[in-house]
Amino acid sequence: MENRNEVKMLPNDLTITKRIGYSLFVMVFLLFAPLLLGSYFTGMFVLMGIYTIAAVGLTLLMGYAGLVSLAQASFWGIGSYVTGIATTHFEWNIWLSIMLAIIVSAVVAGILGFVTRNMEGHYFTLATLGFGIVLNIILVEEGDWTGGSSGMTGIPSLSFLEYSINSETAWFYLIWAVTILVLLLFRNLVHSNWGRNLRSIHSSSLASSAMGINTGRFRLQAFILSAVTGGLSGALYSSYMGFISPAVFNFEMSIKFVLMVVVGGLVSIWGAVIGVVVVMLLVEFLRDYLPLIFHHSSAAGAIEIIFFGLLLIIMMIYMPGGIVGAIENLRMKWRGEQ
Repeated sequence: MENRNEVKMLPNDLTITKRIGYSLFVMVFLLFAPLLLGSYFTGMFVLMGIYTIAAVGLTLLMGYAGLVSLAQASFWGIGSYVTGIATTHFEWNIWLSIMLAIIVSAVVAGILGFVTRNMEGHYFTLATLGFGIVLNIILVEEGDWTGGSSGMTGIPSLSFLEYSINSETAWFYLIWAVTILVLLLFRNLVHSNWGRNLRSIHSSSLASSAMGINTGRFRLQAFILSAVTGGLSGALYSSYMGFISPAVFNFEMSIKFVLMVVVGGLVSIWGAVIGVVVVMLLVEFLRDYLPLIFHHSSAAGAIEIIFFGLLLIIMMIYMPGGIVGAIENLRMKWRGEQ
């Protein structure tokens, strides 16, 4: 006789077991990675964590709100320069400077988002592109505050009490602790009622408006959250590097942030990590081998831009779901769900 009290939850239990296994694997890797990797690769992973913080905000904006922004590198720059100016010109504490960078990024995004609240599609994208161009000009021209095209030096490293974070290993643990917290926060956010409303707006803004959802308010909130992650990432970047320059926060970097999101997967918060890792490895590969093929550095730089532009087009046409989407499709085919 069948036992009616038996709980048939084996698929869910298996899913939970897999998630626990993946989580333990990631935790063990992050714990021992600095011991296994050299200083160079540890530093690369630090930058990957910093870029992931900015990319996850752009994932929220593009994948869930349906807005393509080319201003993420600009908010990245705002966070970096606000931190640099506050610490070097006004001698603020580095932690207060980072908080100020986050606030300024949110305020600027709120103003820009309010101005562009009625723009849709490529009009919004062009507006964010224009904002990035204007900001880059300001960073170059306001040399008394920003150091101009020469950049800004002397930005202090993060510190806890009397302990200054100077080693690559210390930076690795700090940055990835912050990155994991941001990823978990955004994962919970997109699975909340707020996130479900945002996804419904992405699917059909007219239907969402008819249901009483304030589409403009939700998109503005998503834009501000995206800018906050960009500002936080930029603030950490400036403290880690100790030097910043307007040449870093340009249109090319905005394209790379978009590419990171598209490659990883637009509708997956964890896809931001995959996209950052893949794009950064491609950047390192191209920097190593393009100069061997093209003897002029300017030609190599142009080829790199063209390569990433073509990669972005190919991904949008043939893999719109990114790597995470492709893996999910393969999993569904393997199980016979398609």
